[in-house]
Amino acid sequence: MNQRREIDGDGGFVKTAFFDEIILRSLRYMQAGYPVHFVGPSGVGKTSLALYIAKQFNRPVTVIRGHHEMSNKDLLGHHYGVVKREVVDNYIRSVYKTEKEIKPIWVQGQLIDAVKNGHIVIYDEFSRSRPETNNIFLALLEEKILPVYGKEKETFVKCHPNFSIIFTSNPDEYAGTFHTQDALLDRLITINLDYCDKETEAEIIRKKIEISELEAKEVVRLVSNLRSYGKRFCPSLRASLMIATIAKEANIPISPGNKDYQTLCFDVLTRPVNQNFPDLKHKEIKELILQEMLRREEG
Repeated sequence: MNQRREIDGDGGFVKTAFFDEIILRSLRYMQAGYPVHFVGPSGVGKTSLALYIAKQFNRPVTVIRGHHEMSNKDLLGHHYGVVKREVVDNYIRSVYKTEKEIKPIWVQGQLIDAVKNGHIVIYDEFSRSRPETNNIFLALLEEKILPVYGKEKETFVKCHPNFSIIFTSNPDEYAGTFHTQDALLDRLITINLDYCDKETEAEIIRKKIEISELEAKEVVRLVSNLRSYGKRFCPSLRASLMIATIAKEANIPISPGNKDYQTLCFDVLTRPVNQNFPDLKHKEIKELILQEMLRREEG
């Protein structure tokens, strides 16, 4: 289901020096009237970054989640059923006057209020929506109008001068994504995001989960080293967050030699590591994770 909501927080984003320049550039482009587009692998923090930047404008934020079933009806609106109204007047006993009125019910699309009232829109994972659905943004970005199909008396909505939009997407090679039309990309300023360095990732883990610097670095060391083996951008930052959160909540020492910690890492990391090594058996993947986990202790 599509999601449209106003955001009060910043999506859990942890601001670090790594992101300072990206934030500065993005704000500069948006203040000049251009939409920005964050593209990068899953788990790199695109959505959290977009939420943080959007909140800097102190305006309502609307989030739209892209998916392959999204259509113009979801974005613009559509008629759904009818409402009936009937009035019977028998003021004079022998005379009956009946009035009937049937009106179609209009369900407002996700973009209408945002465009009218100058919201910041975050169109998350927009490349998971079909290109023909996203064509609606061509007129919105170029001509500053939003065409409205099917609504009585209103054929378009003028774009509020404060309206802005941030797009996020995964690379084209990701499953479930469509190739975005060049005409739309030509209207966006695309900023490529990759995984941050180990120091920044450890700082994010430490601040979000409130664990020690040494513990955060140990989690990140394992996950980032396993990530470097493959080409499928996994395991992601989310895996580090999972391990750190569960270890803290369950009082599991973040120590490579601890059996409970080893089991936790196996459970969290086996699936994403398997994506990089689909031919390895489950036992072999566990051995690879354990080998990487113990590597520093051996050194």
